[in-house]
Amino acid sequence: MRILSLIILLFISIQIKAQEINWLTIEQAEKAQKENPNKPMFIDIYTDWCGWCAKLDAKTFKDTDVVKHISENYIPVKLNAEHKDIINFRGQDFKFIKSGRSGINLLAYHLLQGKTAFPSMVILSSDGKILNTLNGYFTPEQLLQQL
Repeated sequence: MRILSLIILLFISIQIKAQEINWLTIEQAEKAQKENPNKPMFIDIYTDWCGWCAKLDAKTFKDTDVVKHISENYIPVKLNAEHKDIINFRGQDFKFIKSGRSGINLLAYHLLQGKTAFPSMVILSSDGKILNTLNGYFTPEQLLQQL
């Protein structure tokens, strides 16, 4: 009976893990995009203090259909807009600029074209063109309609 319980728990944990998006850093995604040039990046730009960002993570990005769609069609990236270290992307260094209570990494500022609202999602082609920008919280259904 104990072995059966362990097997069931193992199966459940594998199923739960399979229903997650494998988020990459921007640096990892740049390498992945070189191997998959037809796949655009799906960049989730968030902050640690953003409640709607947390809700997006807890609800929308856990939805089975969203996980499947993003995983199959995009290179998924998580980018903290307040990342303090220099980020090298496409041969350019993007640094953190202190502003207000915290600040912003210039890569997030660049991707959002100066319109900093969180959460925001950017679809970026392999040649660096912004294909779409989505601002705010989306339910799973709303996000899938936009993608």
